[in-house]
Amino acid sequence: MKMRSAGRRLPGEAGLTLVELLIAFALLGFVLLGVAPLFIASVKSNYSANEYTSIHVLARDRLEQLMNLPFTDGALSPGVHGNDLPARLPDPKTGISPSSGGVLNPFRVSYQVFQFQIPAGDTGTVPVNASFTPIRIKDPGLPYQYKRIDVTVTAGTGPLGIGTRASRVSDCLANPFPSANLSAADAGP
Repeated sequence: MKMRSAGRRLPGEAGLTLVELLIAFALLGFVLLGVAPLFIASVKSNYSANEYTSIHVLARDRLEQLMNLPFTDGALSPGVHGNDLPARLPDPKTGISPSSGGVLNPFRVSYQVFQFQIPAGDTGTVPVNASFTPIRIKDPGLPYQYKRIDVTVTAGTGPLGIGTRASRVSDCLANPFPSANLSAADAGP
């Protein structure tokens, strides 16, 4: 009968010793500890990017809705227009309606409308697509050439605690009848 010396295997023996297995698990654990923060950062980054996309799409959608209104519509009156989204939404998991609880709406939409006038000396001399310095009109009863609409959407801290995110988009509407559509009082900042 052959005697086995310590640390040597007989030709028919195969497999791992307990010590080899523990060393392999320890190495695997160290590698996973090094890679785990990358996975956590990736999840946070993807969540944040998804919310940025959502708030930007929501802002562009609201701006498009406002741009399609008639020029004299009350929603386009000068000043700050607050959040008109519901405070609660239906729960997507349970279907509970907002009136019965639902979930908090993380988004807030507000917009501001400004009236601007091209300086009187420039109305006939500013070439198409050339720059000029507009004058903001706050007093009522004055002629003006366009309205600027700034839409801001904010999202509060989500479940990952990343922080508040915001998106602002702007566009201008030309006054179709500057001599007839006179300015309204603007109490905004």
